[in-house]
Amino acid sequence: MRPDIWRHAGKRAAEVHCCRRDQPSPPARKQQRPVSVVVGAGPAGILTAVFLARRGHEVHIYDRRPSPLVCDASDDTRAFVIALHARGQRALAAAGFDLPALAAPGSGLQTVAAMAVGARQQRMVRFPVQRLVGPRHAFVAGMVAQAQALHPEAIAWHWGSAFEAADLTAKTATFVVPAPGRGSSDSSSHGSDSSDCPAEQWCSRAYDLLIAADGCRSRVRRAAEKQVPELRCSVEPSPVSCKVFRGLPPSAALPVELCAPVGDGAAQEAAAAGVQLRLLFSSGLRHPAVLFAGRDPSSPGGGIRGLLGGPAALWEGLRSEEEHAALLAQHFPALPREWVQLMAAQMAAAPAAQAGALVHASQLHGPALLLVGDAGHGVTPRTGNGMNAALEDALIIDQLLAESGGDVSSLPERFTAARLADAHALLWLDGNSSSRNGTARWAAANPWALAQTASMLCRGMLSRASGGWVAPHAPTEMNNTCLPYSQVKAQVVRDGLLAAAAALTVPLMLAGAALLALRGKGAA
Repeated sequence: MRPDIWRHAGKRAAEVHCCRRDQPSPPARKQQRPVSVVVGAGPAGILTAVFLARRGHEVHIYDRRPSPLVCDASDDTRAFVIALHARGQRALAAAGFDLPALAAPGSGLQTVAAMAVGARQQRMVRFPVQRLVGPRHAFVAGMVAQAQALHPEAIAWHWGSAFEAADLTAKTATFVVPAPGRGSSDSSSHGSDSSDCPAEQWCSRAYDLLIAADGCRSRVRRAAEKQVPELRCSVEPSPVSCKVFRGLPPSAALPVELCAPVGDGAAQEAAAAGVQLRLLFSSGLRHPAVLFAGRDPSSPGGGIRGLLGGPAALWEGLRSEEEHAALLAQHFPALPREWVQLMAAQMAAAPAAQAGALVHASQLHGPALLLVGDAGHGVTPRTGNGMNAALEDALIIDQLLAESGGDVSSLPERFTAARLADAHALLWLDGNSSSRNGTARWAAANPWALAQTASMLCRGMLSRASGGWVAPHAPTEMNNTCLPYSQVKAQVVRDGLLAAAAALTVPLMLAGAALLALRGKGAA
């Protein structure tokens, strides 16, 4: 079949047009059930696709990478360990995902019930809702497998297909799709739309809704900014850079338990009494750093994996294995000796990877376009909410469609109205966290970071003393609950204003008392 004609794949309504760069855009599509195009098969894109399929949409999801089910898409230098907490778990469960199955043996994911903070003066943090912990690619692989099983007909998967351009007025998106035998191709259960496209030719698809879920450096968002004057975005490099390590032998000097398989209640209860994750803070460093370590359920014998993160300045001048080993031994003295050399060898062999980027958007939509996850509000790992907030975006989209009876035309504006305040609040909280941890240049000049620290200390004591009558510190509790980020910010701002008022009131009261005392002496 020639690449310059239209065709239907089976009985699907969506059409694909394979063309050369000098050929016109595809003709208008007859109105059928809504067609949604999702760019980016990360956690946010996958979950959004599943929710849209549940609402009767015909969904096409494109990703420039190969399928994680047929190719190991992990990047050993960027395999950051991330945690799925209550917020993200709620979103996945609402879409029908089987959370225990995600942590099945061999998945690379595990449940975590407790974390130890520090080494010598250890503080235990137990999670009311167990967290699912593992590298990003393990989450993606598990979600792809379940999404394909949940909606084998409604979602078409187009792997190895890179976004090239979008015409928001005509509602068409253009992709570069590989030809058969030239790399990854469409693994959709519908068959391959891209089989008629010569290698490196452009293939355009008409849509009713376009979802930008292609990360903090979103190409879809950049294309939309050129067409929507109201959409303005700033992207700042993350102040956090990390290096990962794996395959360390378990050590009695710093024990980390391997969680029991999901479903084994007695074994899980016993494991919950131990430590499944450790957080160590550096000592004596001008630029503070943190180290996470946990067991790797996918490695033989459950070896230790983790990451060391800090500001970019932490890695300046560190090149050799010996220099990395000296840093670890001097500033993380609790690390077992047998770990230090192994970690140093791995860290010296790979450059530090930037942990995301800060994305601040004026709105989260364009014409028939939604920006979800990092494409609309990228954050650093400091608050542990990057992936969880992205998954919540998908849940919000589903809730808005339910409220409007499936109306797609009003969805973009309503999504911004429902989500923008929370997105900006999360960025604000992330900035405070970076300041408190010393990874922001303006840390010393950030009064809200100081207010957040004071709020955490005061509310922690008052909440325990009052038996819970005083609400706990919201930024600390937001990962155990689904409290909106805007409400979390509101508490910090309110506490900061109260602290400022108290700071002004107490000196005035003391000055007034002193003045009255002086007047009393004068009268005597």
